[in-house]
Formats: sequence, structure tokens, C-alpha cells
Amino acid sequence: MEKIKKRLLLWLIVILVSLLLGLYIDLSFLGIWIPIYLRLIGLIGIYISMKLLKLSGKILKELGKPSEWGWTTKLVTNGIYECIRHPHHFGIGLSITSIGLLIGGLTTFALMTITIWIFTILFLIKVEEKELIEKFNGEYLKYKKNTPMLLPRLRCLARELF
Repeated sequence: MEKIKKRLLLWLIVILVSLLLGLYIDLSFLGIWIPIYLRLIGLIGIYISMKLLKLSGKILKELGKPSEWGWTTKLVTNGIYECIRHPHHFGIGLSITSIGLLIGGLTTFALMTITIWIFTILFLIKVEEKELIEKFNGEYLKYKKNTPMLLPRLRCLARELF
């Protein structure tokens, strides 16, 4: 459980630093604001990301046989996990990008978006993928070959979400 707490804290720090730095720059220097009609897309993104996060969590809880929060003991490859290997991380990235868009400062949006996606990709490559290969070995390697890591198959995603 200690490992999970450290990871959550790291994610929160990355998100908060990019948010606060972006807001500081937008409010102090640049002041370039995204039009309201584009900000509304942020609301749609938040809705989709929350739906995605809820669905991926539910499937992991039901099928992944978690030993504790965040640690499954069975590889889940169906449902939303047919569309993308890491739907939860995709959902987090989408929600942070959408929040940045909704806030409306161009620098805030750019910083939050770039930071969260770089951090997510690095985390998945350096940590998550290695742990999953160790845990599920050949079963995960086969799944990895057939399922995209972070860019979902859009038709599959739409089918699962709606």
C-alpha cells in the first residue's frame, strides 16, 4: 500500500505544479484565453474521462481479482481493455487535458496537457509495463502485441463507452 501512496502523491504533485505554474503565467503575463465555445469541449472531455475511469475501475475490480486497491492478480483483456491496455491512465490524461481546456488559459492548458501526457507515457514505459511483464509474463506480452498502449481504437472505445 505504501507504493500506491507514493505513486498517487507523485501524480498529484505533477498535476498541481503544472496547473499552478500555468495559472501563474496566464494571470501574470500572457493572459491569452481560449474562447468559451472551445472550453465547453473540456466539459465533454471530463464527462467521457469520468465514464472511462469508472468503467475501467469497475472491470478491474470485477475481473482483475485485486489483492488490494490498485494491484490485480489476474490480467484483464476484455471490455475496455480490448481497446487500450491502459484505459485508466488514458482517462487520467484526458481528464487533466479537459480540465486545462475548461480553465481556459492557453498556457495552463498547454502546460497541463504536455506535462500529463509526457509523465503518463514515461510512467507507463518505465514502471507499469515492466511490472505487468514481470507479473503476467508471456500472457501480457501476447496482449501487448495485439492491443495499443495509450491511443485507443476509437470504434472499440465508442462501443464500450456508449
